[in-house]
Amino acid sequence: MTRTRIAAVCGALLALTLSACGSASSDGPTGTTSDDVIEQAKASTEQAFAGTDRALPSDGPKAQQGKTVWALACSTQAAGCVVPAEGFVEASKALGWQVKLVDGKADPAVYNSQLRAAAAANVDAVALFGVDCSVVKASIEEVQAAGVLVYGGNALGCDDRFSDGGKPLFNEHLRFNKDLVSYEDYMSEFVGPTISDWVIAKTDGTAKVILMRQDDNATLRMVGDAQAARLAECDGCVVHEVTFTAGDLFGGQMQAKASAALQQFPNANVVMVPADSAITLGVGAAVDQARQGGREDLLLTGNEGVESSIALIRSGTQSYAVGRPLEWTGWAAADGLNRLFVGAEPVDSGMGIGSMDADHLPEGDVYDGNPKSSGYQENYKKIWGVG
Repeated sequence: MTRTRIAAVCGALLALTLSACGSASSDGPTGTTSDDVIEQAKASTEQAFAGTDRALPSDGPKAQQGKTVWALACSTQAAGCVVPAEGFVEASKALGWQVKLVDGKADPAVYNSQLRAAAAANVDAVALFGVDCSVVKASIEEVQAAGVLVYGGNALGCDDRFSDGGKPLFNEHLRFNKDLVSYEDYMSEFVGPTISDWVIAKTDGTAKVILMRQDDNATLRMVGDAQAARLAECDGCVVHEVTFTAGDLFGGQMQAKASAALQQFPNANVVMVPADSAITLGVGAAVDQARQGGREDLLLTGNEGVESSIALIRSGTQSYAVGRPLEWTGWAAADGLNRLFVGAEPVDSGMGIGSMDADHLPEGDVYDGNPKSSGYQENYKKIWGVG
């Protein structure tokens, strides 16, 4: 789904005052979902189950050893932030770099103070994981003026769609597609719609969805927008939007939030969250409780495919997740930064997505890419000349 297509869908729905792009919920289905939409959703779902990774990079600059780098993760409690940062740390050590992982504690004030601390420590570069440019713009400009490179891993640039004409500030960023698309496009055009496609396919276009949205995080807001836009094409679907904040997520409020939504919308048969952390931090418990109360067919979808989510899919708590190769993200970011150090052009990382449910689980305990990307660590080491 292209950005233009998403915008067009939302614009049309706003005019009709439907739920997916504005108000809290819709009153009921607007009709019967067309066979075309259902078939498209099923085809997209099968493709995602097969995996969309591409070939790994085949060449590049040798390791620029002796660099000092920091990995700034939005929070060590959020797998989508810390797992890529940990992968970056491992890759940095292979490259011969001095590396430090910094916990942003899900607090923009900490992000900014740690960026300034990196400049004071005279590091060569900082890689951002789950820390979007918009919340650290002034600090990025400050550290760049001090000679520190800023690399966007899984992080939005200051020119994202919510920035109102902002200018790109990252010295470079990770590429997620053969067309070298940004993290924004990856999340909006691939990850978000794919989750909704599974819901449409699984329910044959009759989903009654509680769409839980974290709109105080730009990346997750984009996921929610993309999910809503795709669901809006499902005329037989009903969408109830429920918002939560980072404070709710890390403050122990998620189970109560989800339970209240399930009580408010007793006919809902699907709960969707923008990231797996919401499931492990309370939504999963609320859904299990509702199932025990008689709603056995309730579905729960997530996004990331981290170790805890795979365990929850195996146990039956979580129904589905889009798998994103988070550790590989860190290695690819290190490779991108190594290229930046010598002024080489960025390349396609090869990273796609891989969906999972109880019948389509990865072989191991964590999703980290499809068979096309197996052995990415050794591939990078070969490129870098370190193994």
